[in-house]
Amino acid sequence: MSIHQLVVVGYDEIVRNKYMPVIRTAIDEGHLDSWSLIDLESEREVIEARLVGADPQPRMKFFVQADRGDRALALDTALTALRFLRVPGLPMLAYIATEVGSHEPYLRRCVEEGIASLVEKPVLAPMNAGAFDPTQISTTMSELIAGASAKRSRHSVMTLSRYHSIYNDRLIAPLRERMLTWRAPVTSFHLRAAGGVWNLEHEFVTRDDHPYRYGYGMLMHGSYHYIDLAVQVLALNKLLFARRPLRLQISSFGAFPADQGSRVSSLATKLLGGHAKCAVLRREPRRFGETDITSTFRLVDTDTDATITLGTLSFEQTTPSIRNWSTFPDGVYNKNGRTSSVDLEAQLSTLYSVHVHCYDVPRGPDADKIGAVAEILTRANASLLTDDDYVTRETFDGLFHSDSNRALMQNWLRGTETRSRLQDHYLPMRVTEALALSLRIPGQIVEVDGF
Repeated sequence: MSIHQLVVVGYDEIVRNKYMPVIRTAIDEGHLDSWSLIDLESEREVIEARLVGADPQPRMKFFVQADRGDRALALDTALTALRFLRVPGLPMLAYIATEVGSHEPYLRRCVEEGIASLVEKPVLAPMNAGAFDPTQISTTMSELIAGASAKRSRHSVMTLSRYHSIYNDRLIAPLRERMLTWRAPVTSFHLRAAGGVWNLEHEFVTRDDHPYRYGYGMLMHGSYHYIDLAVQVLALNKLLFARRPLRLQISSFGAFPADQGSRVSSLATKLLGGHAKCAVLRREPRRFGETDITSTFRLVDTDTDATITLGTLSFEQTTPSIRNWSTFPDGVYNKNGRTSSVDLEAQLSTLYSVHVHCYDVPRGPDADKIGAVAEILTRANASLLTDDDYVTRETFDGLFHSDSNRALMQNWLRGTETRSRLQDHYLPMRVTEALALSLRIPGQIVEVDGF
């Protein structure tokens, strides 16, 4: 077993609350010697306060100037910071937990330097002239994956579904088993992820941790967890169509911050003091990233044009929230009161379906204390699938989505992470690209090859 030094790029509340216990355990077990951090100079005071009581304390801290919009400077900054913190004789691990617009410079430098990394979801949000440019996603992903392969370094992506007990054990595994037994493809897949996020109009313009003002929104935030999950389910069809080229065709409609005044109760908004209209949202309505997107798709055999799978994907933030405060509270990660409800169903034509509803249950007034419940309904043609019942229902209480994230982090620190490698996220990021492009002309079809 080799021992490493960990560098955390972006020390936010998630790292402090969710991952510091995992890091401490990795040090106790001998996987890590120590950890250091990189963050913005403008956040130094906040970071120092956040470090009070941290166990263990970082070996070193390196604060950098903000470099958004200057690609060359961002790459130089990332390289300088990583090299400065390098400890002779200790191989480095880098956990990249910055805002998504800053992922790529650090990930690219890790790939070039042969530094094993774990990057937060989504992998990257390419920028062009200070605005999100989804057309660069596939090319950039290909470059990074090829570079990582050449350096033989390991890189993984932090996302919810890869170690999730419900999605892996109760959704994907039963589908795979029955697909292989009956040679039945996934013919229908519907997923709706309701985020319960409530931003006031001025917050779309001023926030820099979830910067809709740079042109990306729901897709490049929480929805990537479920894009990744959807791709994993659809990719099961490769088990049956290994030699057949499949193509995803998708079209979408979206809602944007400028639409929120027409969609959110004015009475409720006034209670939060957020009823003042923001002129820039109306002057440049499509400059800001989407709040909600709903899409329909089909997975088609490219050679025969036969439809294999039909379905819908819906990622919405304008859904029930627990927010009742006018300004973002200090020390609270869930600043805009989000509560999640994910509802999905996958079918194997006339034989079998599994329906999963996984939803948050607030545990009192603390916005950061939210557990989850999962309800699973299966329906089967039990006259043929004799090991199944016609209908089954199960409920799992006391779940925490963060358990799967911690499991991924733990495996990565131990060097045993294999479920969420960078190359495994090429197709989910291509679908993310397609969804973003489909929003540019509502209802247009965008295609993704390679399924």
